[in-house]
Amino acid sequence: MKKTAALLLLILLFYSCGKNDREIKVPGVVDGEIASIKALVGGTLDKLLIQEGQAVKKGDLIAEINRDRIRNALQELALVEKEIANSEIRAREKRQLLNANLAYWRKQVQRFERLQQNQSISGDQLEKARLQLQEMQTSLFDLDQSLAALQIQKDKLANKRQALELTEKDMLLHSPVSGVVLETFIGQGESVFPGLALADILDLSSLYIDVFVEEKELAALKLNQRAKIIVDGLEERSFSGFIAVFGKKAEFSPRYIVAEKERQALLYQVKVRIDRDLDVFKIGMPVTVVFARQQSDQ
Repeated sequence: MKKTAALLLLILLFYSCGKNDREIKVPGVVDGEIASIKALVGGTLDKLLIQEGQAVKKGDLIAEINRDRIRNALQELALVEKEIANSEIRAREKRQLLNANLAYWRKQVQRFERLQQNQSISGDQLEKARLQLQEMQTSLFDLDQSLAALQIQKDKLANKRQALELTEKDMLLHSPVSGVVLETFIGQGESVFPGLALADILDLSSLYIDVFVEEKELAALKLNQRAKIIVDGLEERSFSGFIAVFGKKAEFSPRYIVAEKERQALLYQVKVRIDRDLDVFKIGMPVTVVFARQQSDQ
């Protein structure tokens, strides 16, 4: 009995001596945000330019969906646009001629009206001139209607071209983040459908460490506080981060908190953002995080 009590006393003494009141040391796991690359349009995958474990930069081309159908449609559209452009040129040349004729017959009508007042010409001549003027005006009106119709066709073709170009753009898939390819789900030559995931890319800039801190230690930490990160096997190197997020609620708690002993079971999530040496850390890697205990403001 005396030996057991003595052993317990030694254990308690060891932990009390080993405890550092200036530091909070907790285990954690590396995690991060994953960008899922999904096809926006259907087709056949012509090229897959990435493989698992490959580092990519934001904006890098990572996959191409076959664009032959879109390219053919754009070529046909270009031919129609050329035909409309030629028709518009001819119509505008004709309009210039009609305007010249219109001006001529307007002057003729005015001249014949003056001459008729002096009874120098017959009424038939004046009427014929008026009919010619009216014909020119009608022809010009019809031509303007044709030009308006051509403009409508041009606008429709422009919208169609824009839609085809956007579709073609969607067939070229780029990495939205800088990071590492975690997994690919499809191979070159396979069919893809809108919404189908092609690959997952880990966003290196989003890497953080998930740790859980006891409630009694939470008050000793502050937002944006620096933290030391210890990686197994790389203890000689120095890694760091900062507290980015505090959990809003306890992750583990008893059903009813009625005693101080039970409150000690509360654990709160703390996310430590890694701000350098990102290539060292991998998803799921166990690490140790050391916080300097902050003094509460009095």
